[in-house]
Amino acid sequence: MKATGITALVRSPLPPVVFPAAFVFLLLFGFGPNLPLAILSVIILILGSALLWRPGDSPILLLLFGYQWLQASARIFHSNFKGVDVSDLSYAVGQVSLASFLSLVALLTLAIGLRIGAGPWRAFDGQVCRYIAISQNTKSWFRLYALAWVGSAAALLLAQYVPGLSQPLLAATTLKWAFFWILAYATFIRPSDDRKYLLLAFLFELALGLGGYFSEFRTVFFITIMAMAAAGTRISGRWIVALSALGALLLTIAVVWTAVKDEYRDFVSGGRKAQIVTVDYSARMTVLTQMVADLEMGELADAVEETVNRVGYVDFFAVVLNTVPNIIPHEHGTLWLDAISRPFMPRILFPGKSAINDSERTNYYTGLGVSDHTAGTSISIGYIGETYIDFGEIGMMVAIFTYGLVLGRVYRWFLQGPRTQGLLGMALNSAILLGATALETSITKVLGGLIVNILVAFLFARYIVPSYVPWIVFNRKRVRSPAA
Repeated sequence: MKATGITALVRSPLPPVVFPAAFVFLLLFGFGPNLPLAILSVIILILGSALLWRPGDSPILLLLFGYQWLQASARIFHSNFKGVDVSDLSYAVGQVSLASFLSLVALLTLAIGLRIGAGPWRAFDGQVCRYIAISQNTKSWFRLYALAWVGSAAALLLAQYVPGLSQPLLAATTLKWAFFWILAYATFIRPSDDRKYLLLAFLFELALGLGGYFSEFRTVFFITIMAMAAAGTRISGRWIVALSALGALLLTIAVVWTAVKDEYRDFVSGGRKAQIVTVDYSARMTVLTQMVADLEMGELADAVEETVNRVGYVDFFAVVLNTVPNIIPHEHGTLWLDAISRPFMPRILFPGKSAINDSERTNYYTGLGVSDHTAGTSISIGYIGETYIDFGEIGMMVAIFTYGLVLGRVYRWFLQGPRTQGLLGMALNSAILLGATALETSITKVLGGLIVNILVAFLFARYIVPSYVPWIVFNRKRVRSPAA
């Protein structure tokens, strides 16, 4: 493989947007009653970003850290903006300052584990991806994405008829996002190429996401932004404008969704208070459009406040700090052991396996009486709080470091492994690890989802790719390596 036509990748110390973002956060929201926590938050943002910045690679590790950092810090900056103590905005009585501190330190240990597990950054990895991506035109990549989407839809349909295999079948639907990432990446590395295929796929996925019970519109934005970041070796004004526009659109949709979601979910579930969809897509979109059109400014203002509170996710952990171990003893690894063992116990072989009930666990360890599945919802403590329940303040840091180490090793395995090296590995990383980006996810769900997704991706790379799309993986026997 010749380096001709392949842009040289140089690693800068930090992503170009981190210092400006840190300065804005500190200037606008840092000064106030919670200044020490705000300073700690900004320092951890800079350190974590420096550890995980890998230009030319998909920034999934940076997103995994950065989104959780935002969730752990939102309460701090919001409280400073209002000029109150961080605990004053909490909807539950708990140790919010300590929960924020422990969450931020845990995220730094996570970033360290991710960095060690992923290994040193290599310009070679990004060069290989660019080479493979430009070997085909965007129309070809769109066709692959379309095939992956059809396979995903078929797996989703089959999961309804074979519930015992729902976990691996639902994991197979994740592959669609890997090929969407490839389509977006291949489009962005060709500045003058036809972008209608990506636009079509983006609007299609956005429309489907908006029509579901949970309205999973974030995924298409995150995947697209990661592809843009991986493809761009230089930050230009045009690149910043495009990212800003995507971010503004995502924020707008998030606020609007917050304002209408309760009424919308009641409609799509047929009033059953269950996480089901009983109405066809056209009816759902018609009603959703009408709900949005009927919104008033006061409702939107309330939705902005609720969105900020929803992003911040330390309140349940804060209450847990009161109850564990004072009332309920530490579990000494019980929650983590259950999370690790579940994926290897498919329900078709273990029909007696208990269902995951996040709200029941939250109520047990907090006593708050949050809504459960009977109200069509599921509320988790969050994996950091659950790790504290298992191991305490010191032990949780060791467990989360190990968790980061494993995720980083998975990232490296896909990116550099012989069956996935190059474009496929980077795409699989972007799709699979996206499931670990939310602070509020239960460790049982996040670990179970990751393990099954990794197994399905491995089988796909082992048995499907060599027969049908072998050229999507770097092969040293076919081409000469670019200069690293």
